[in-house]
Amino acid sequence: MTVKRKRKSTFMGGRAVTVAFSLCLLAVVAMIGMYTVGKSEQKQAELERQVAEAEQKRAEERAKQEEARKVQEEEEEKLAEQRQEAASASAKRQMETEDKEKSQESPVIDGAELESDFQSEGTEIAENIVIDEMEEAVSDAMAEEPTLSFSAETDKLFWPIAGNVILDYSMDKTIYFSTLNQYKYNPAVIIQGSRDASVMCAAQGKVTAIETLDETGTTVTMDIGNGYELIYGQLKELTVKEGDYRKAGETIGYVSEPTKYYAQEGCNVYFEVRKDGESVDPMTLLQ
Repeated sequence: MTVKRKRKSTFMGGRAVTVAFSLCLLAVVAMIGMYTVGKSEQKQAELERQVAEAEQKRAEERAKQEEARKVQEEEEEKLAEQRQEAASASAKRQMETEDKEKSQESPVIDGAELESDFQSEGTEIAENIVIDEMEEAVSDAMAEEPTLSFSAETDKLFWPIAGNVILDYSMDKTIYFSTLNQYKYNPAVIIQGSRDASVMCAAQGKVTAIETLDETGTTVTMDIGNGYELIYGQLKELTVKEGDYRKAGETIGYVSEPTKYYAQEGCNVYFEVRKDGESVDPMTLLQ
């Protein structure tokens, strides 16, 4: 009798251990499941946060591009008004010149004294015309050669074309170029554009060089003052030549087909800013 009870007690003890072990195992599995679910929810939340930040950044970029487009349209309207005013002023000067020329004509009058007075008056009118023409020439020369001055602290650049930035400025690390299938530094911003779209002058400046380069095609360099230079690439049908001055917003050319270096990126404008010969980030200066 005593032996049977002992065996029964041992069996019950072993069963209790098995049950306890099973419960512990279930608890561990449950904890692992809760931890996994928690990590998944955390990753999902992080992913949603990243997506939201990306959407916000795209929205900000679109807002900047829309603002740049509006500024460009306003500048084009101002330029049209200025051209109209210039045409009106030119027509007015032409009429004044014709009036002066007519005033020199006079009917034949008998009498040496009257003839002398007439000659004196004609000479005075001719001298006035010469003086006016000299003043106009000086004024035009001054207008053609304005003083160039650009400051990063007080001035901003206009966007040369309204479009998305498809390759950012990057001189601290390399970035991937799809067409070249390689990583390299980028001293400019590559702005997406449509073929034949107008390319605007980003700031008042003087054309110092026009080159045809393998990478950027027809390329225009402009001096805008205080050591700053603007380089525009991937252009065609230029409206400027070396030595020309252009105001901000005026057309300097049109978007061409991309060179072989940007075949996959598509039509674009290469836009680089240099200060004392060193490239700087254009995005810090664009408005």
